[in-house]
Amino acid sequence: MTNPTDTYSNVGQEQDLTPYQAVQVLLDGALDRISAAISAQQSNNHAERGEAVDTTLTIIGLLQDSLDKEQGGELAENLDALYDYMTRRLAHVAVDKTPKTLEEVQELVVKIRDAWAEIDPAKEPTQL
Repeated sequence: MTNPTDTYSNVGQEQDLTPYQAVQVLLDGALDRISAAISAQQSNNHAERGEAVDTTLTIIGLLQDSLDKEQGGELAENLDALYDYMTRRLAHVAVDKTPKTLEEVQELVVKIRDAWAEIDPAKEPTQL
């Protein structure tokens, strides 16, 4: 199984990704891993679920680390708090016998991804 964070790293090295596109890749990777965790949970495959959740946590960490709270202001602060919340919820997955927690985080990531897709990439700064 390919690790989305490795894929993200390789894509970044092999082609030029804008920061906008990099965030898209990370959000899509998070959704892919959450879906895998839900499927593993339904199959009672705890090892696979743990691996998928771990990768999701890594991706959320990358997204959180990329926030520029100085330039992003209140929006960046709110995203930081939301990423913190998702991290805490994902830590709860180990004791949750239902997919409810994973589905909650999935819904949050979908909302972020959908909002991100509404941004006009043409207005993206050329440099960070």
